[in-house]
Amino acid sequence: MGERERSRTIGDLFYETRVLRGRRWSLRRFAAEALDGRIEPVMLSYIEKGSRFPSEDLVRHLAAFRREDPQALLAVLWRDRVVYAVSREIDRAFQTAPAVGDVEDGALAVRIGRAIAALPDDGGWIAVERWRREFRRDGKRRRRSPAEETALDQRVEETLKRHDLVELRAGKARRKGRHLQAEGVDERRAVARQFVALFAKGLLDRVALAEAPTGTYLRNHYLNLERARLDEFHAALDAALRALAERFAATPSRDTAFMNVLTTATVA
Repeated sequence: MGERERSRTIGDLFYETRVLRGRRWSLRRFAAEALDGRIEPVMLSYIEKGSRFPSEDLVRHLAAFRREDPQALLAVLWRDRVVYAVSREIDRAFQTAPAVGDVEDGALAVRIGRAIAALPDDGGWIAVERWRREFRRDGKRRRRSPAEETALDQRVEETLKRHDLVELRAGKARRKGRHLQAEGVDERRAVARQFVALFAKGLLDRVALAEAPTGTYLRNHYLNLERARLDEFHAALDAALRALAERFAATPSRDTAFMNVLTTATVA
């Protein structure tokens, strides 16, 4: 499962319509005029921040204002609801407090993936500051303070160094690998949240947006496997996916799109 473009949340779509389409309306004016007074400004603010979900009726009204097919915007809403619901269950499974909005574990997982992909494909060196600017484009509109950004960057870099995926030297960085094997509860939880988001997006891309060029691959493969060969199968699958990623990976540019591929194979 992959994604051609960054996954915008339904809150992002409300925000970009209000602010990034040239008019920069206030919350009050946008709620009153663009959304026909169907929502209070404070609730619109909560939606944009990701702490509340809009109604389907409100999303249809936004689609009409944007002159777009409501199905595409509704698919984003449905995906966000699925991700939130399952993420709460993941938190419970790991016995942590359920979170709302921009979960830092999720932000960390997304940024790690982008950090790996942002390094030159040929193993060449890149200035660390340029590298950080590239992988900070993690699809989140939320504003973080410089201290928060620095702390998140440090977690990303520490994780990549611990897995021997990146080398940092004299203000420059280079890629040593691109395949992360999550270890420990925190990393596995982060990957689990990211997998939920991609899986939900993949399902909706292939069902609700089946005719749209979403860039998503979603397939099922079935087989009976001798239990004694399970580890051998996992190793072969890992090798095949690594080879495929290395074959198609390209250095980031205007002509490339970030793709995240998470794979699972499990005994039913």
